[in-house]
Amino acid sequence: MHNSNQTPLSRTARLLDLVPYVASHQGIEIAALAQNFNVTQPQIISDLTTLWMCGLPGYTHLELMDLSFDSGFVTIHNAQTLSNPRSLNSEETIALLLGLDLVIESLPTERSDLRDRARALVEKLSARISINAKLTAIPSAAGSVRALIEDALTKDSWVEITYHSSYSDTVSTRLIHPLELQLEGGYEYLWAICHSARGLRVFKMDRIQKLVPSPPPEAPLYAVDNQAEKTVYVIRVHTRPRAAMERFSLDRDSLSRDNEILSFSSEWVMRSIMASSGSVEVLEPSGLRIEIVKSAQGILDRYNGH
Repeated sequence: MHNSNQTPLSRTARLLDLVPYVASHQGIEIAALAQNFNVTQPQIISDLTTLWMCGLPGYTHLELMDLSFDSGFVTIHNAQTLSNPRSLNSEETIALLLGLDLVIESLPTERSDLRDRARALVEKLSARISINAKLTAIPSAAGSVRALIEDALTKDSWVEITYHSSYSDTVSTRLIHPLELQLEGGYEYLWAICHSARGLRVFKMDRIQKLVPSPPPEAPLYAVDNQAEKTVYVIRVHTRPRAAMERFSLDRDSLSRDNEILSFSSEWVMRSIMASSGSVEVLEPSGLRIEIVKSAQGILDRYNGH
């Protein structure tokens, strides 16, 4: 039975073990290698691909390991350069300590053995460069949240999240089915099926305040219509074209005409128009124009009242 509890620390340990093992078992089949390391063949191929890009600084064909596995049989050469441990300078040690802190926070609670080993390594590295205070890395999302999401992705299960929406400035509880984690523009996002919205939604990881495992909904979604709740908004750009292009994803040629944009959230459109400070106007729908006028008038009334 394959080990499905993959953690960053366990995979790193396996990668380090693979080098000497393959070096002493040249020509071993990928299937046999996966069986010996108690993982699936796709996982062992992913590990070998990672090792294929490893070596010493310089990172040319002269320093990288010569690893071959295209034929289904694994051979490795030029790995003797990694036979002796490489000394770490202070900056590299600090980076490793910060990485270990993130790893420890993301480990499942039942893996206390891995947690203890990682902490022991932290103590040794800290003593090596004479750091007495604990170095802490602050992830974009809590380690417990990330661990539960990764577990849900592995098990294809549902979770319940407490989420702060920047569009409406509200906190809501949602039942979601995680699909994929993506990194865009330096921020991490979770793509998931949202049972409350009955469609595909994207959640910013650092806005997930709480997450707990949940059974699937009693009435599962057999079909998801991602266009069902999108609304067409017609806008006109008057001034500050660059800001409008960035905020509404417009191209320069479209600035001379009225533009249709699609959005799931009228709150996002309203906030974006308000943030444009009169440089962009909503033409349709008329109901949103009225809401924006009322909101702007309410803000002016508050200023006039002081």
